[in-house]
Amino acid sequence: MIYICNETVSVNDLADLRESVGWSRMEKEYNNPLLTSYYHIAVYEKEALIGYIDCVSNGVTDAYIQDLMVHPDYQGRGIGTDLMKKMIDYLKKKHIYIISVVFEEKLKPFYEKFGFFSMLCGQMETYDCI
Repeated sequence: MIYICNETVSVNDLADLRESVGWSRMEKEYNNPLLTSYYHIAVYEKEALIGYIDCVSNGVTDAYIQDLMVHPDYQGRGIGTDLMKKMIDYLKKKHIYIISVVFEEKLKPFYEKFGFFSMLCGQMETYDCI
C-alpha cells in the first residue's frame, strides 16, 4: 500500500470508492472546480484507490475532516485508523485550533479513540447526489 498526500485523485476512482462504502457517487460535485480541499490523503494498492480522507479548513482556526473511506475489501486492517492519525498529526503540525468530524452514532467508539467528543450539532442535505 502507498499513501499519497495532496495529489490529484481521479474523480472516477473517488466515485467508485464512495459507491463501494454505500455512499452516493457525487461525480458532478467532485468535477466542480469550486470544490477545494485543504489536505487529503489517498491510499492505493497497486493502481486501485482503496482508502481516502479529506479535510476542509480555513487554515488557522478550524478544520473539518470528511470523507473517511476504506474499501470494504480492505476494512479491518487499520487503514482508517492510519488515515485518521495522519490527518490529525498534519492538522496539529499546522496549529489548527479545532478539528471537527461528523459521524454516525455507531462510529462513536472509533472517533473517541482519537480524542473526539460528542457535541450537539445539526446537518441538512439540500439535494440528492447520485
